[in-house]
Amino acid sequence: MPCRRPKLRIQLAGMLLASMALAAQRPLVAAAQGGIRVSEAPAPTYDFGGSIAFHLTAASMANIESATLYINTGGLTPAIWHSAPFQPAAQVEATVSFDLALNPLPPFGPINYWWEIVDQAGQTLTTPPASFAYEDNRFTWQTVSSGSVTVHWYRGDQSFGQKAADIATSALPTITQDVRAPLPEHLNVYIYATDNDVHSALGRVGVAYANGHADPKLGVVIISVAPDLRASYNLQIQIPHEMTHVLIYRAAAGNYARVPYWFNEGLAVMHQGQRDSNFPALLAAARDSQQFLSLSRLCGPFNPAQVSLAYAESESVVRYVRARFGAEGINRLLTAYAGGADCGPGVQSSLGLSLDQLQADWQQNLAPAPVTVQERAQALAPWFLLAALVLLAPFTLLLAAVRRRPPTRKVAG
Repeated sequence: MPCRRPKLRIQLAGMLLASMALAAQRPLVAAAQGGIRVSEAPAPTYDFGGSIAFHLTAASMANIESATLYINTGGLTPAIWHSAPFQPAAQVEATVSFDLALNPLPPFGPINYWWEIVDQAGQTLTTPPASFAYEDNRFTWQTVSSGSVTVHWYRGDQSFGQKAADIATSALPTITQDVRAPLPEHLNVYIYATDNDVHSALGRVGVAYANGHADPKLGVVIISVAPDLRASYNLQIQIPHEMTHVLIYRAAAGNYARVPYWFNEGLAVMHQGQRDSNFPALLAAARDSQQFLSLSRLCGPFNPAQVSLAYAESESVVRYVRARFGAEGINRLLTAYAGGADCGPGVQSSLGLSLDQLQADWQQNLAPAPVTVQERAQALAPWFLLAALVLLAPFTLLLAAVRRRPPTRKVAG
């Protein structure tokens, strides 16, 4: 998060701040030796993607000369906003506000913050860290929990949310057969009702969005599924897919960026509750034209112009690895990448063959795409024509003979 220093407004007053919503956070109240006291530090108020304001009321025996707000969004180094100079006083009300468009916070993640207050006697008070959930407060979310999974949605009835929770909890055991990772203590699934709504949420933090997004570090899955007749089908695709990314992150032990895209996305697609019906045709066309994408090109981000084939190949290769090497092969690959191996060396060390050889073996064993009835009819059409000609030949000869027979003359008696 950029360390941009917004304007800090310090106002001297003889009264406490007005009461504000605590957003599931207890007030920060602390005292330091010498008498610095924080009487109120409620959870911040914000408009999602707009602006945010943190407030503090503090007093001391000596005049307070500075107040500094620290914010940590999960990184190693907290972002810091220093207070602007202000007239020291024994009691102060401080407000730090900034533009979330210029200083974005990760959506739906816990935001930790604390204050450091210094008075003219040289005493310092650091408040205990507090946190709040930076949720999209443009909507009124409903929630339902099942085990470690909590589903949030704002459009649809209770059965819609329960269906999503059931899909999530039933998918976890299946995914962990291949991705052996500790299950997250908490997994939050946020379901937007429209693509536009989710784009407006994720676009504010520069997240490229296709059909869903996972923030594995936060244990958050964000998808777009409308509560319509296709809801069950779409939930079965998107929820297990994004959950797989979360578990891969946990298995990668800090080296998630090392996991090749073909392996990461292939595992996620393989664990979808519904298979993409377009993939067999895409693979068949690539095989017939010898236009497969090389696995070395699929180690990094997919080319948007070839994304469908990239996903189809990735899933097919991962299925081949599991069929040939079993779940142990999948686990060895994950262990290699968790250890810091690059794309090709990870395959070599865990499966005993090069990336190019893996691709060659996969292509050789790629099952032909199922032949449709129409394709079969087109292939057999010449044989049907030949058989018809053979069967009609005797009748054609007989008809010709009849036509060549001279007409019978009738003799008058």
